[in-house]
Amino acid sequence: MGVHHEKCGKFAIQLDSDDVYSDENTLQKIVDAFYEQNCAMVVGTYQMTDFNMNSIPPGIIDHKEWTPENGRNNALRINGLGAPRAFYTPVLRDIKVPNTSYGEDYALGLNISRNYQIGRIYDILYLCRRWEDNSDASLDIVKMNGHNTYKDRIRTWELLARQTMQK
Repeated sequence: MGVHHEKCGKFAIQLDSDDVYSDENTLQKIVDAFYEQNCAMVVGTYQMTDFNMNSIPPGIIDHKEWTPENGRNNALRINGLGAPRAFYTPVLRDIKVPNTSYGEDYALGLNISRNYQIGRIYDILYLCRRWEDNSDASLDIVKMNGHNTYKDRIRTWELLARQTMQK
């Protein structure tokens, strides 16, 4: 609903409620990346921390293996695009955000990568906080399998959409 609100600007930036920006320049870095990389989505880098923002393993998550040189289809090979995620609002409004509580960002990224470049920022843009009772701290195997099954379905739907485009 927020993306379609009249006060939503040119870019929509997603940040999970537990997380914090790394500094006061984060939003400007994201906006600059949209213009410099001429893209419809930007994915940044984050650092894993505890509740008090002390670094915890695995530390910095930058997905450096996923670069523009790898091509748009590389997003189909990974289980997530990284974070924070930001979207060029006109494209996002056209695609529509899936109404799910998990995987919607990945589905959007795959859909966007079908036709547009996804920009990357390899500087730490936010701190991803984890603690004992955090919702992502320790998923049981049933929940994890459900999440992975859903992402497999998203990839299948995306492959079918790309095949349809080729016809």
